Amino acid sequence: MRKALLLCAAALALAGLAAAADTGEVLQKAARDVLKQSKKGRKLLSEADTLSQKFERYRKLAHIFKKYHDSKTLDDADLLEVLKETGVIKGAKPKPGKKEPPPFPTPKYSGKYRWPMDAGVVSSEFGPRWGKQHQGLDIAADMGVPVRAIAPGEVIYSGSHLTGYGNVLIVRHDQETTTTYAHNKELRARKGDKVKQGQLIALLGSTGHSTGPHLHFEFRVGNAPVNPRTKLPKSRF
Repeated sequence: MRKALLLCAAALALAGLAAAADTGEVLQKAARDVLKQSKKGRKLLSEADTLSQKFERYRKLAHIFKKYHDSKTLDDADLLEVLKETGVIKGAKPKPGKKEPPPFPTPKYSGKYRWPMDAGVVSSEFGPRWGKQHQGLDIAADMGVPVRAIAPGEVIYSGSHLTGYGNVLIVRHDQETTTTYAHNKELRARKGDKVKQGQLIALLGSTGHSTGPHLHFEFRVGNAPVNPRTKLPKSRF
């Protein structure tokens, strides 16, 4: 018993010396080796390691809560760390960075496009308008006329929560190409629907920021708007 206590005292002395010496890592290892030689020493070492792990956990939480105090927000990774460390959930911390969406089934659409309506009048062209860029074509027609998909694709948005667009549909045609159909009176396709070229997807209306019945139509490659007239067939529109 006395020998064990002496070994522990010696180990603690070595550990204290290690904290102040340039060769601290070497002395710390020596102190641990001394502690491992007795049952009480091994118990003390285990308790010290447990306390060290707890301190590290609390240090992480303190850092996260300081970030929250400063910004009033927590990102997903920090929130998961708090939930994990406090025992609410179990699981590994997510790797940093956003998860890339799976590739679209059609890498490149090589077919032809059609106009989104069978008849109408282009009331506003793509380009500068009222001091800013008009990012599509406005096609005026009677209320409730059919709005059709210009090419096969998948509906990736169907709703009314895009500011100014009213009832709007967005259809993806390939990995980079999307088309937008806005201001509709009624939507006839939902998110996730696969649509064919010429399929009825909406009824023309005047919802959102609109002064009369018309379709606001956008053609985008990536996130860049493209003049739809460069993609659609030449016509009387």
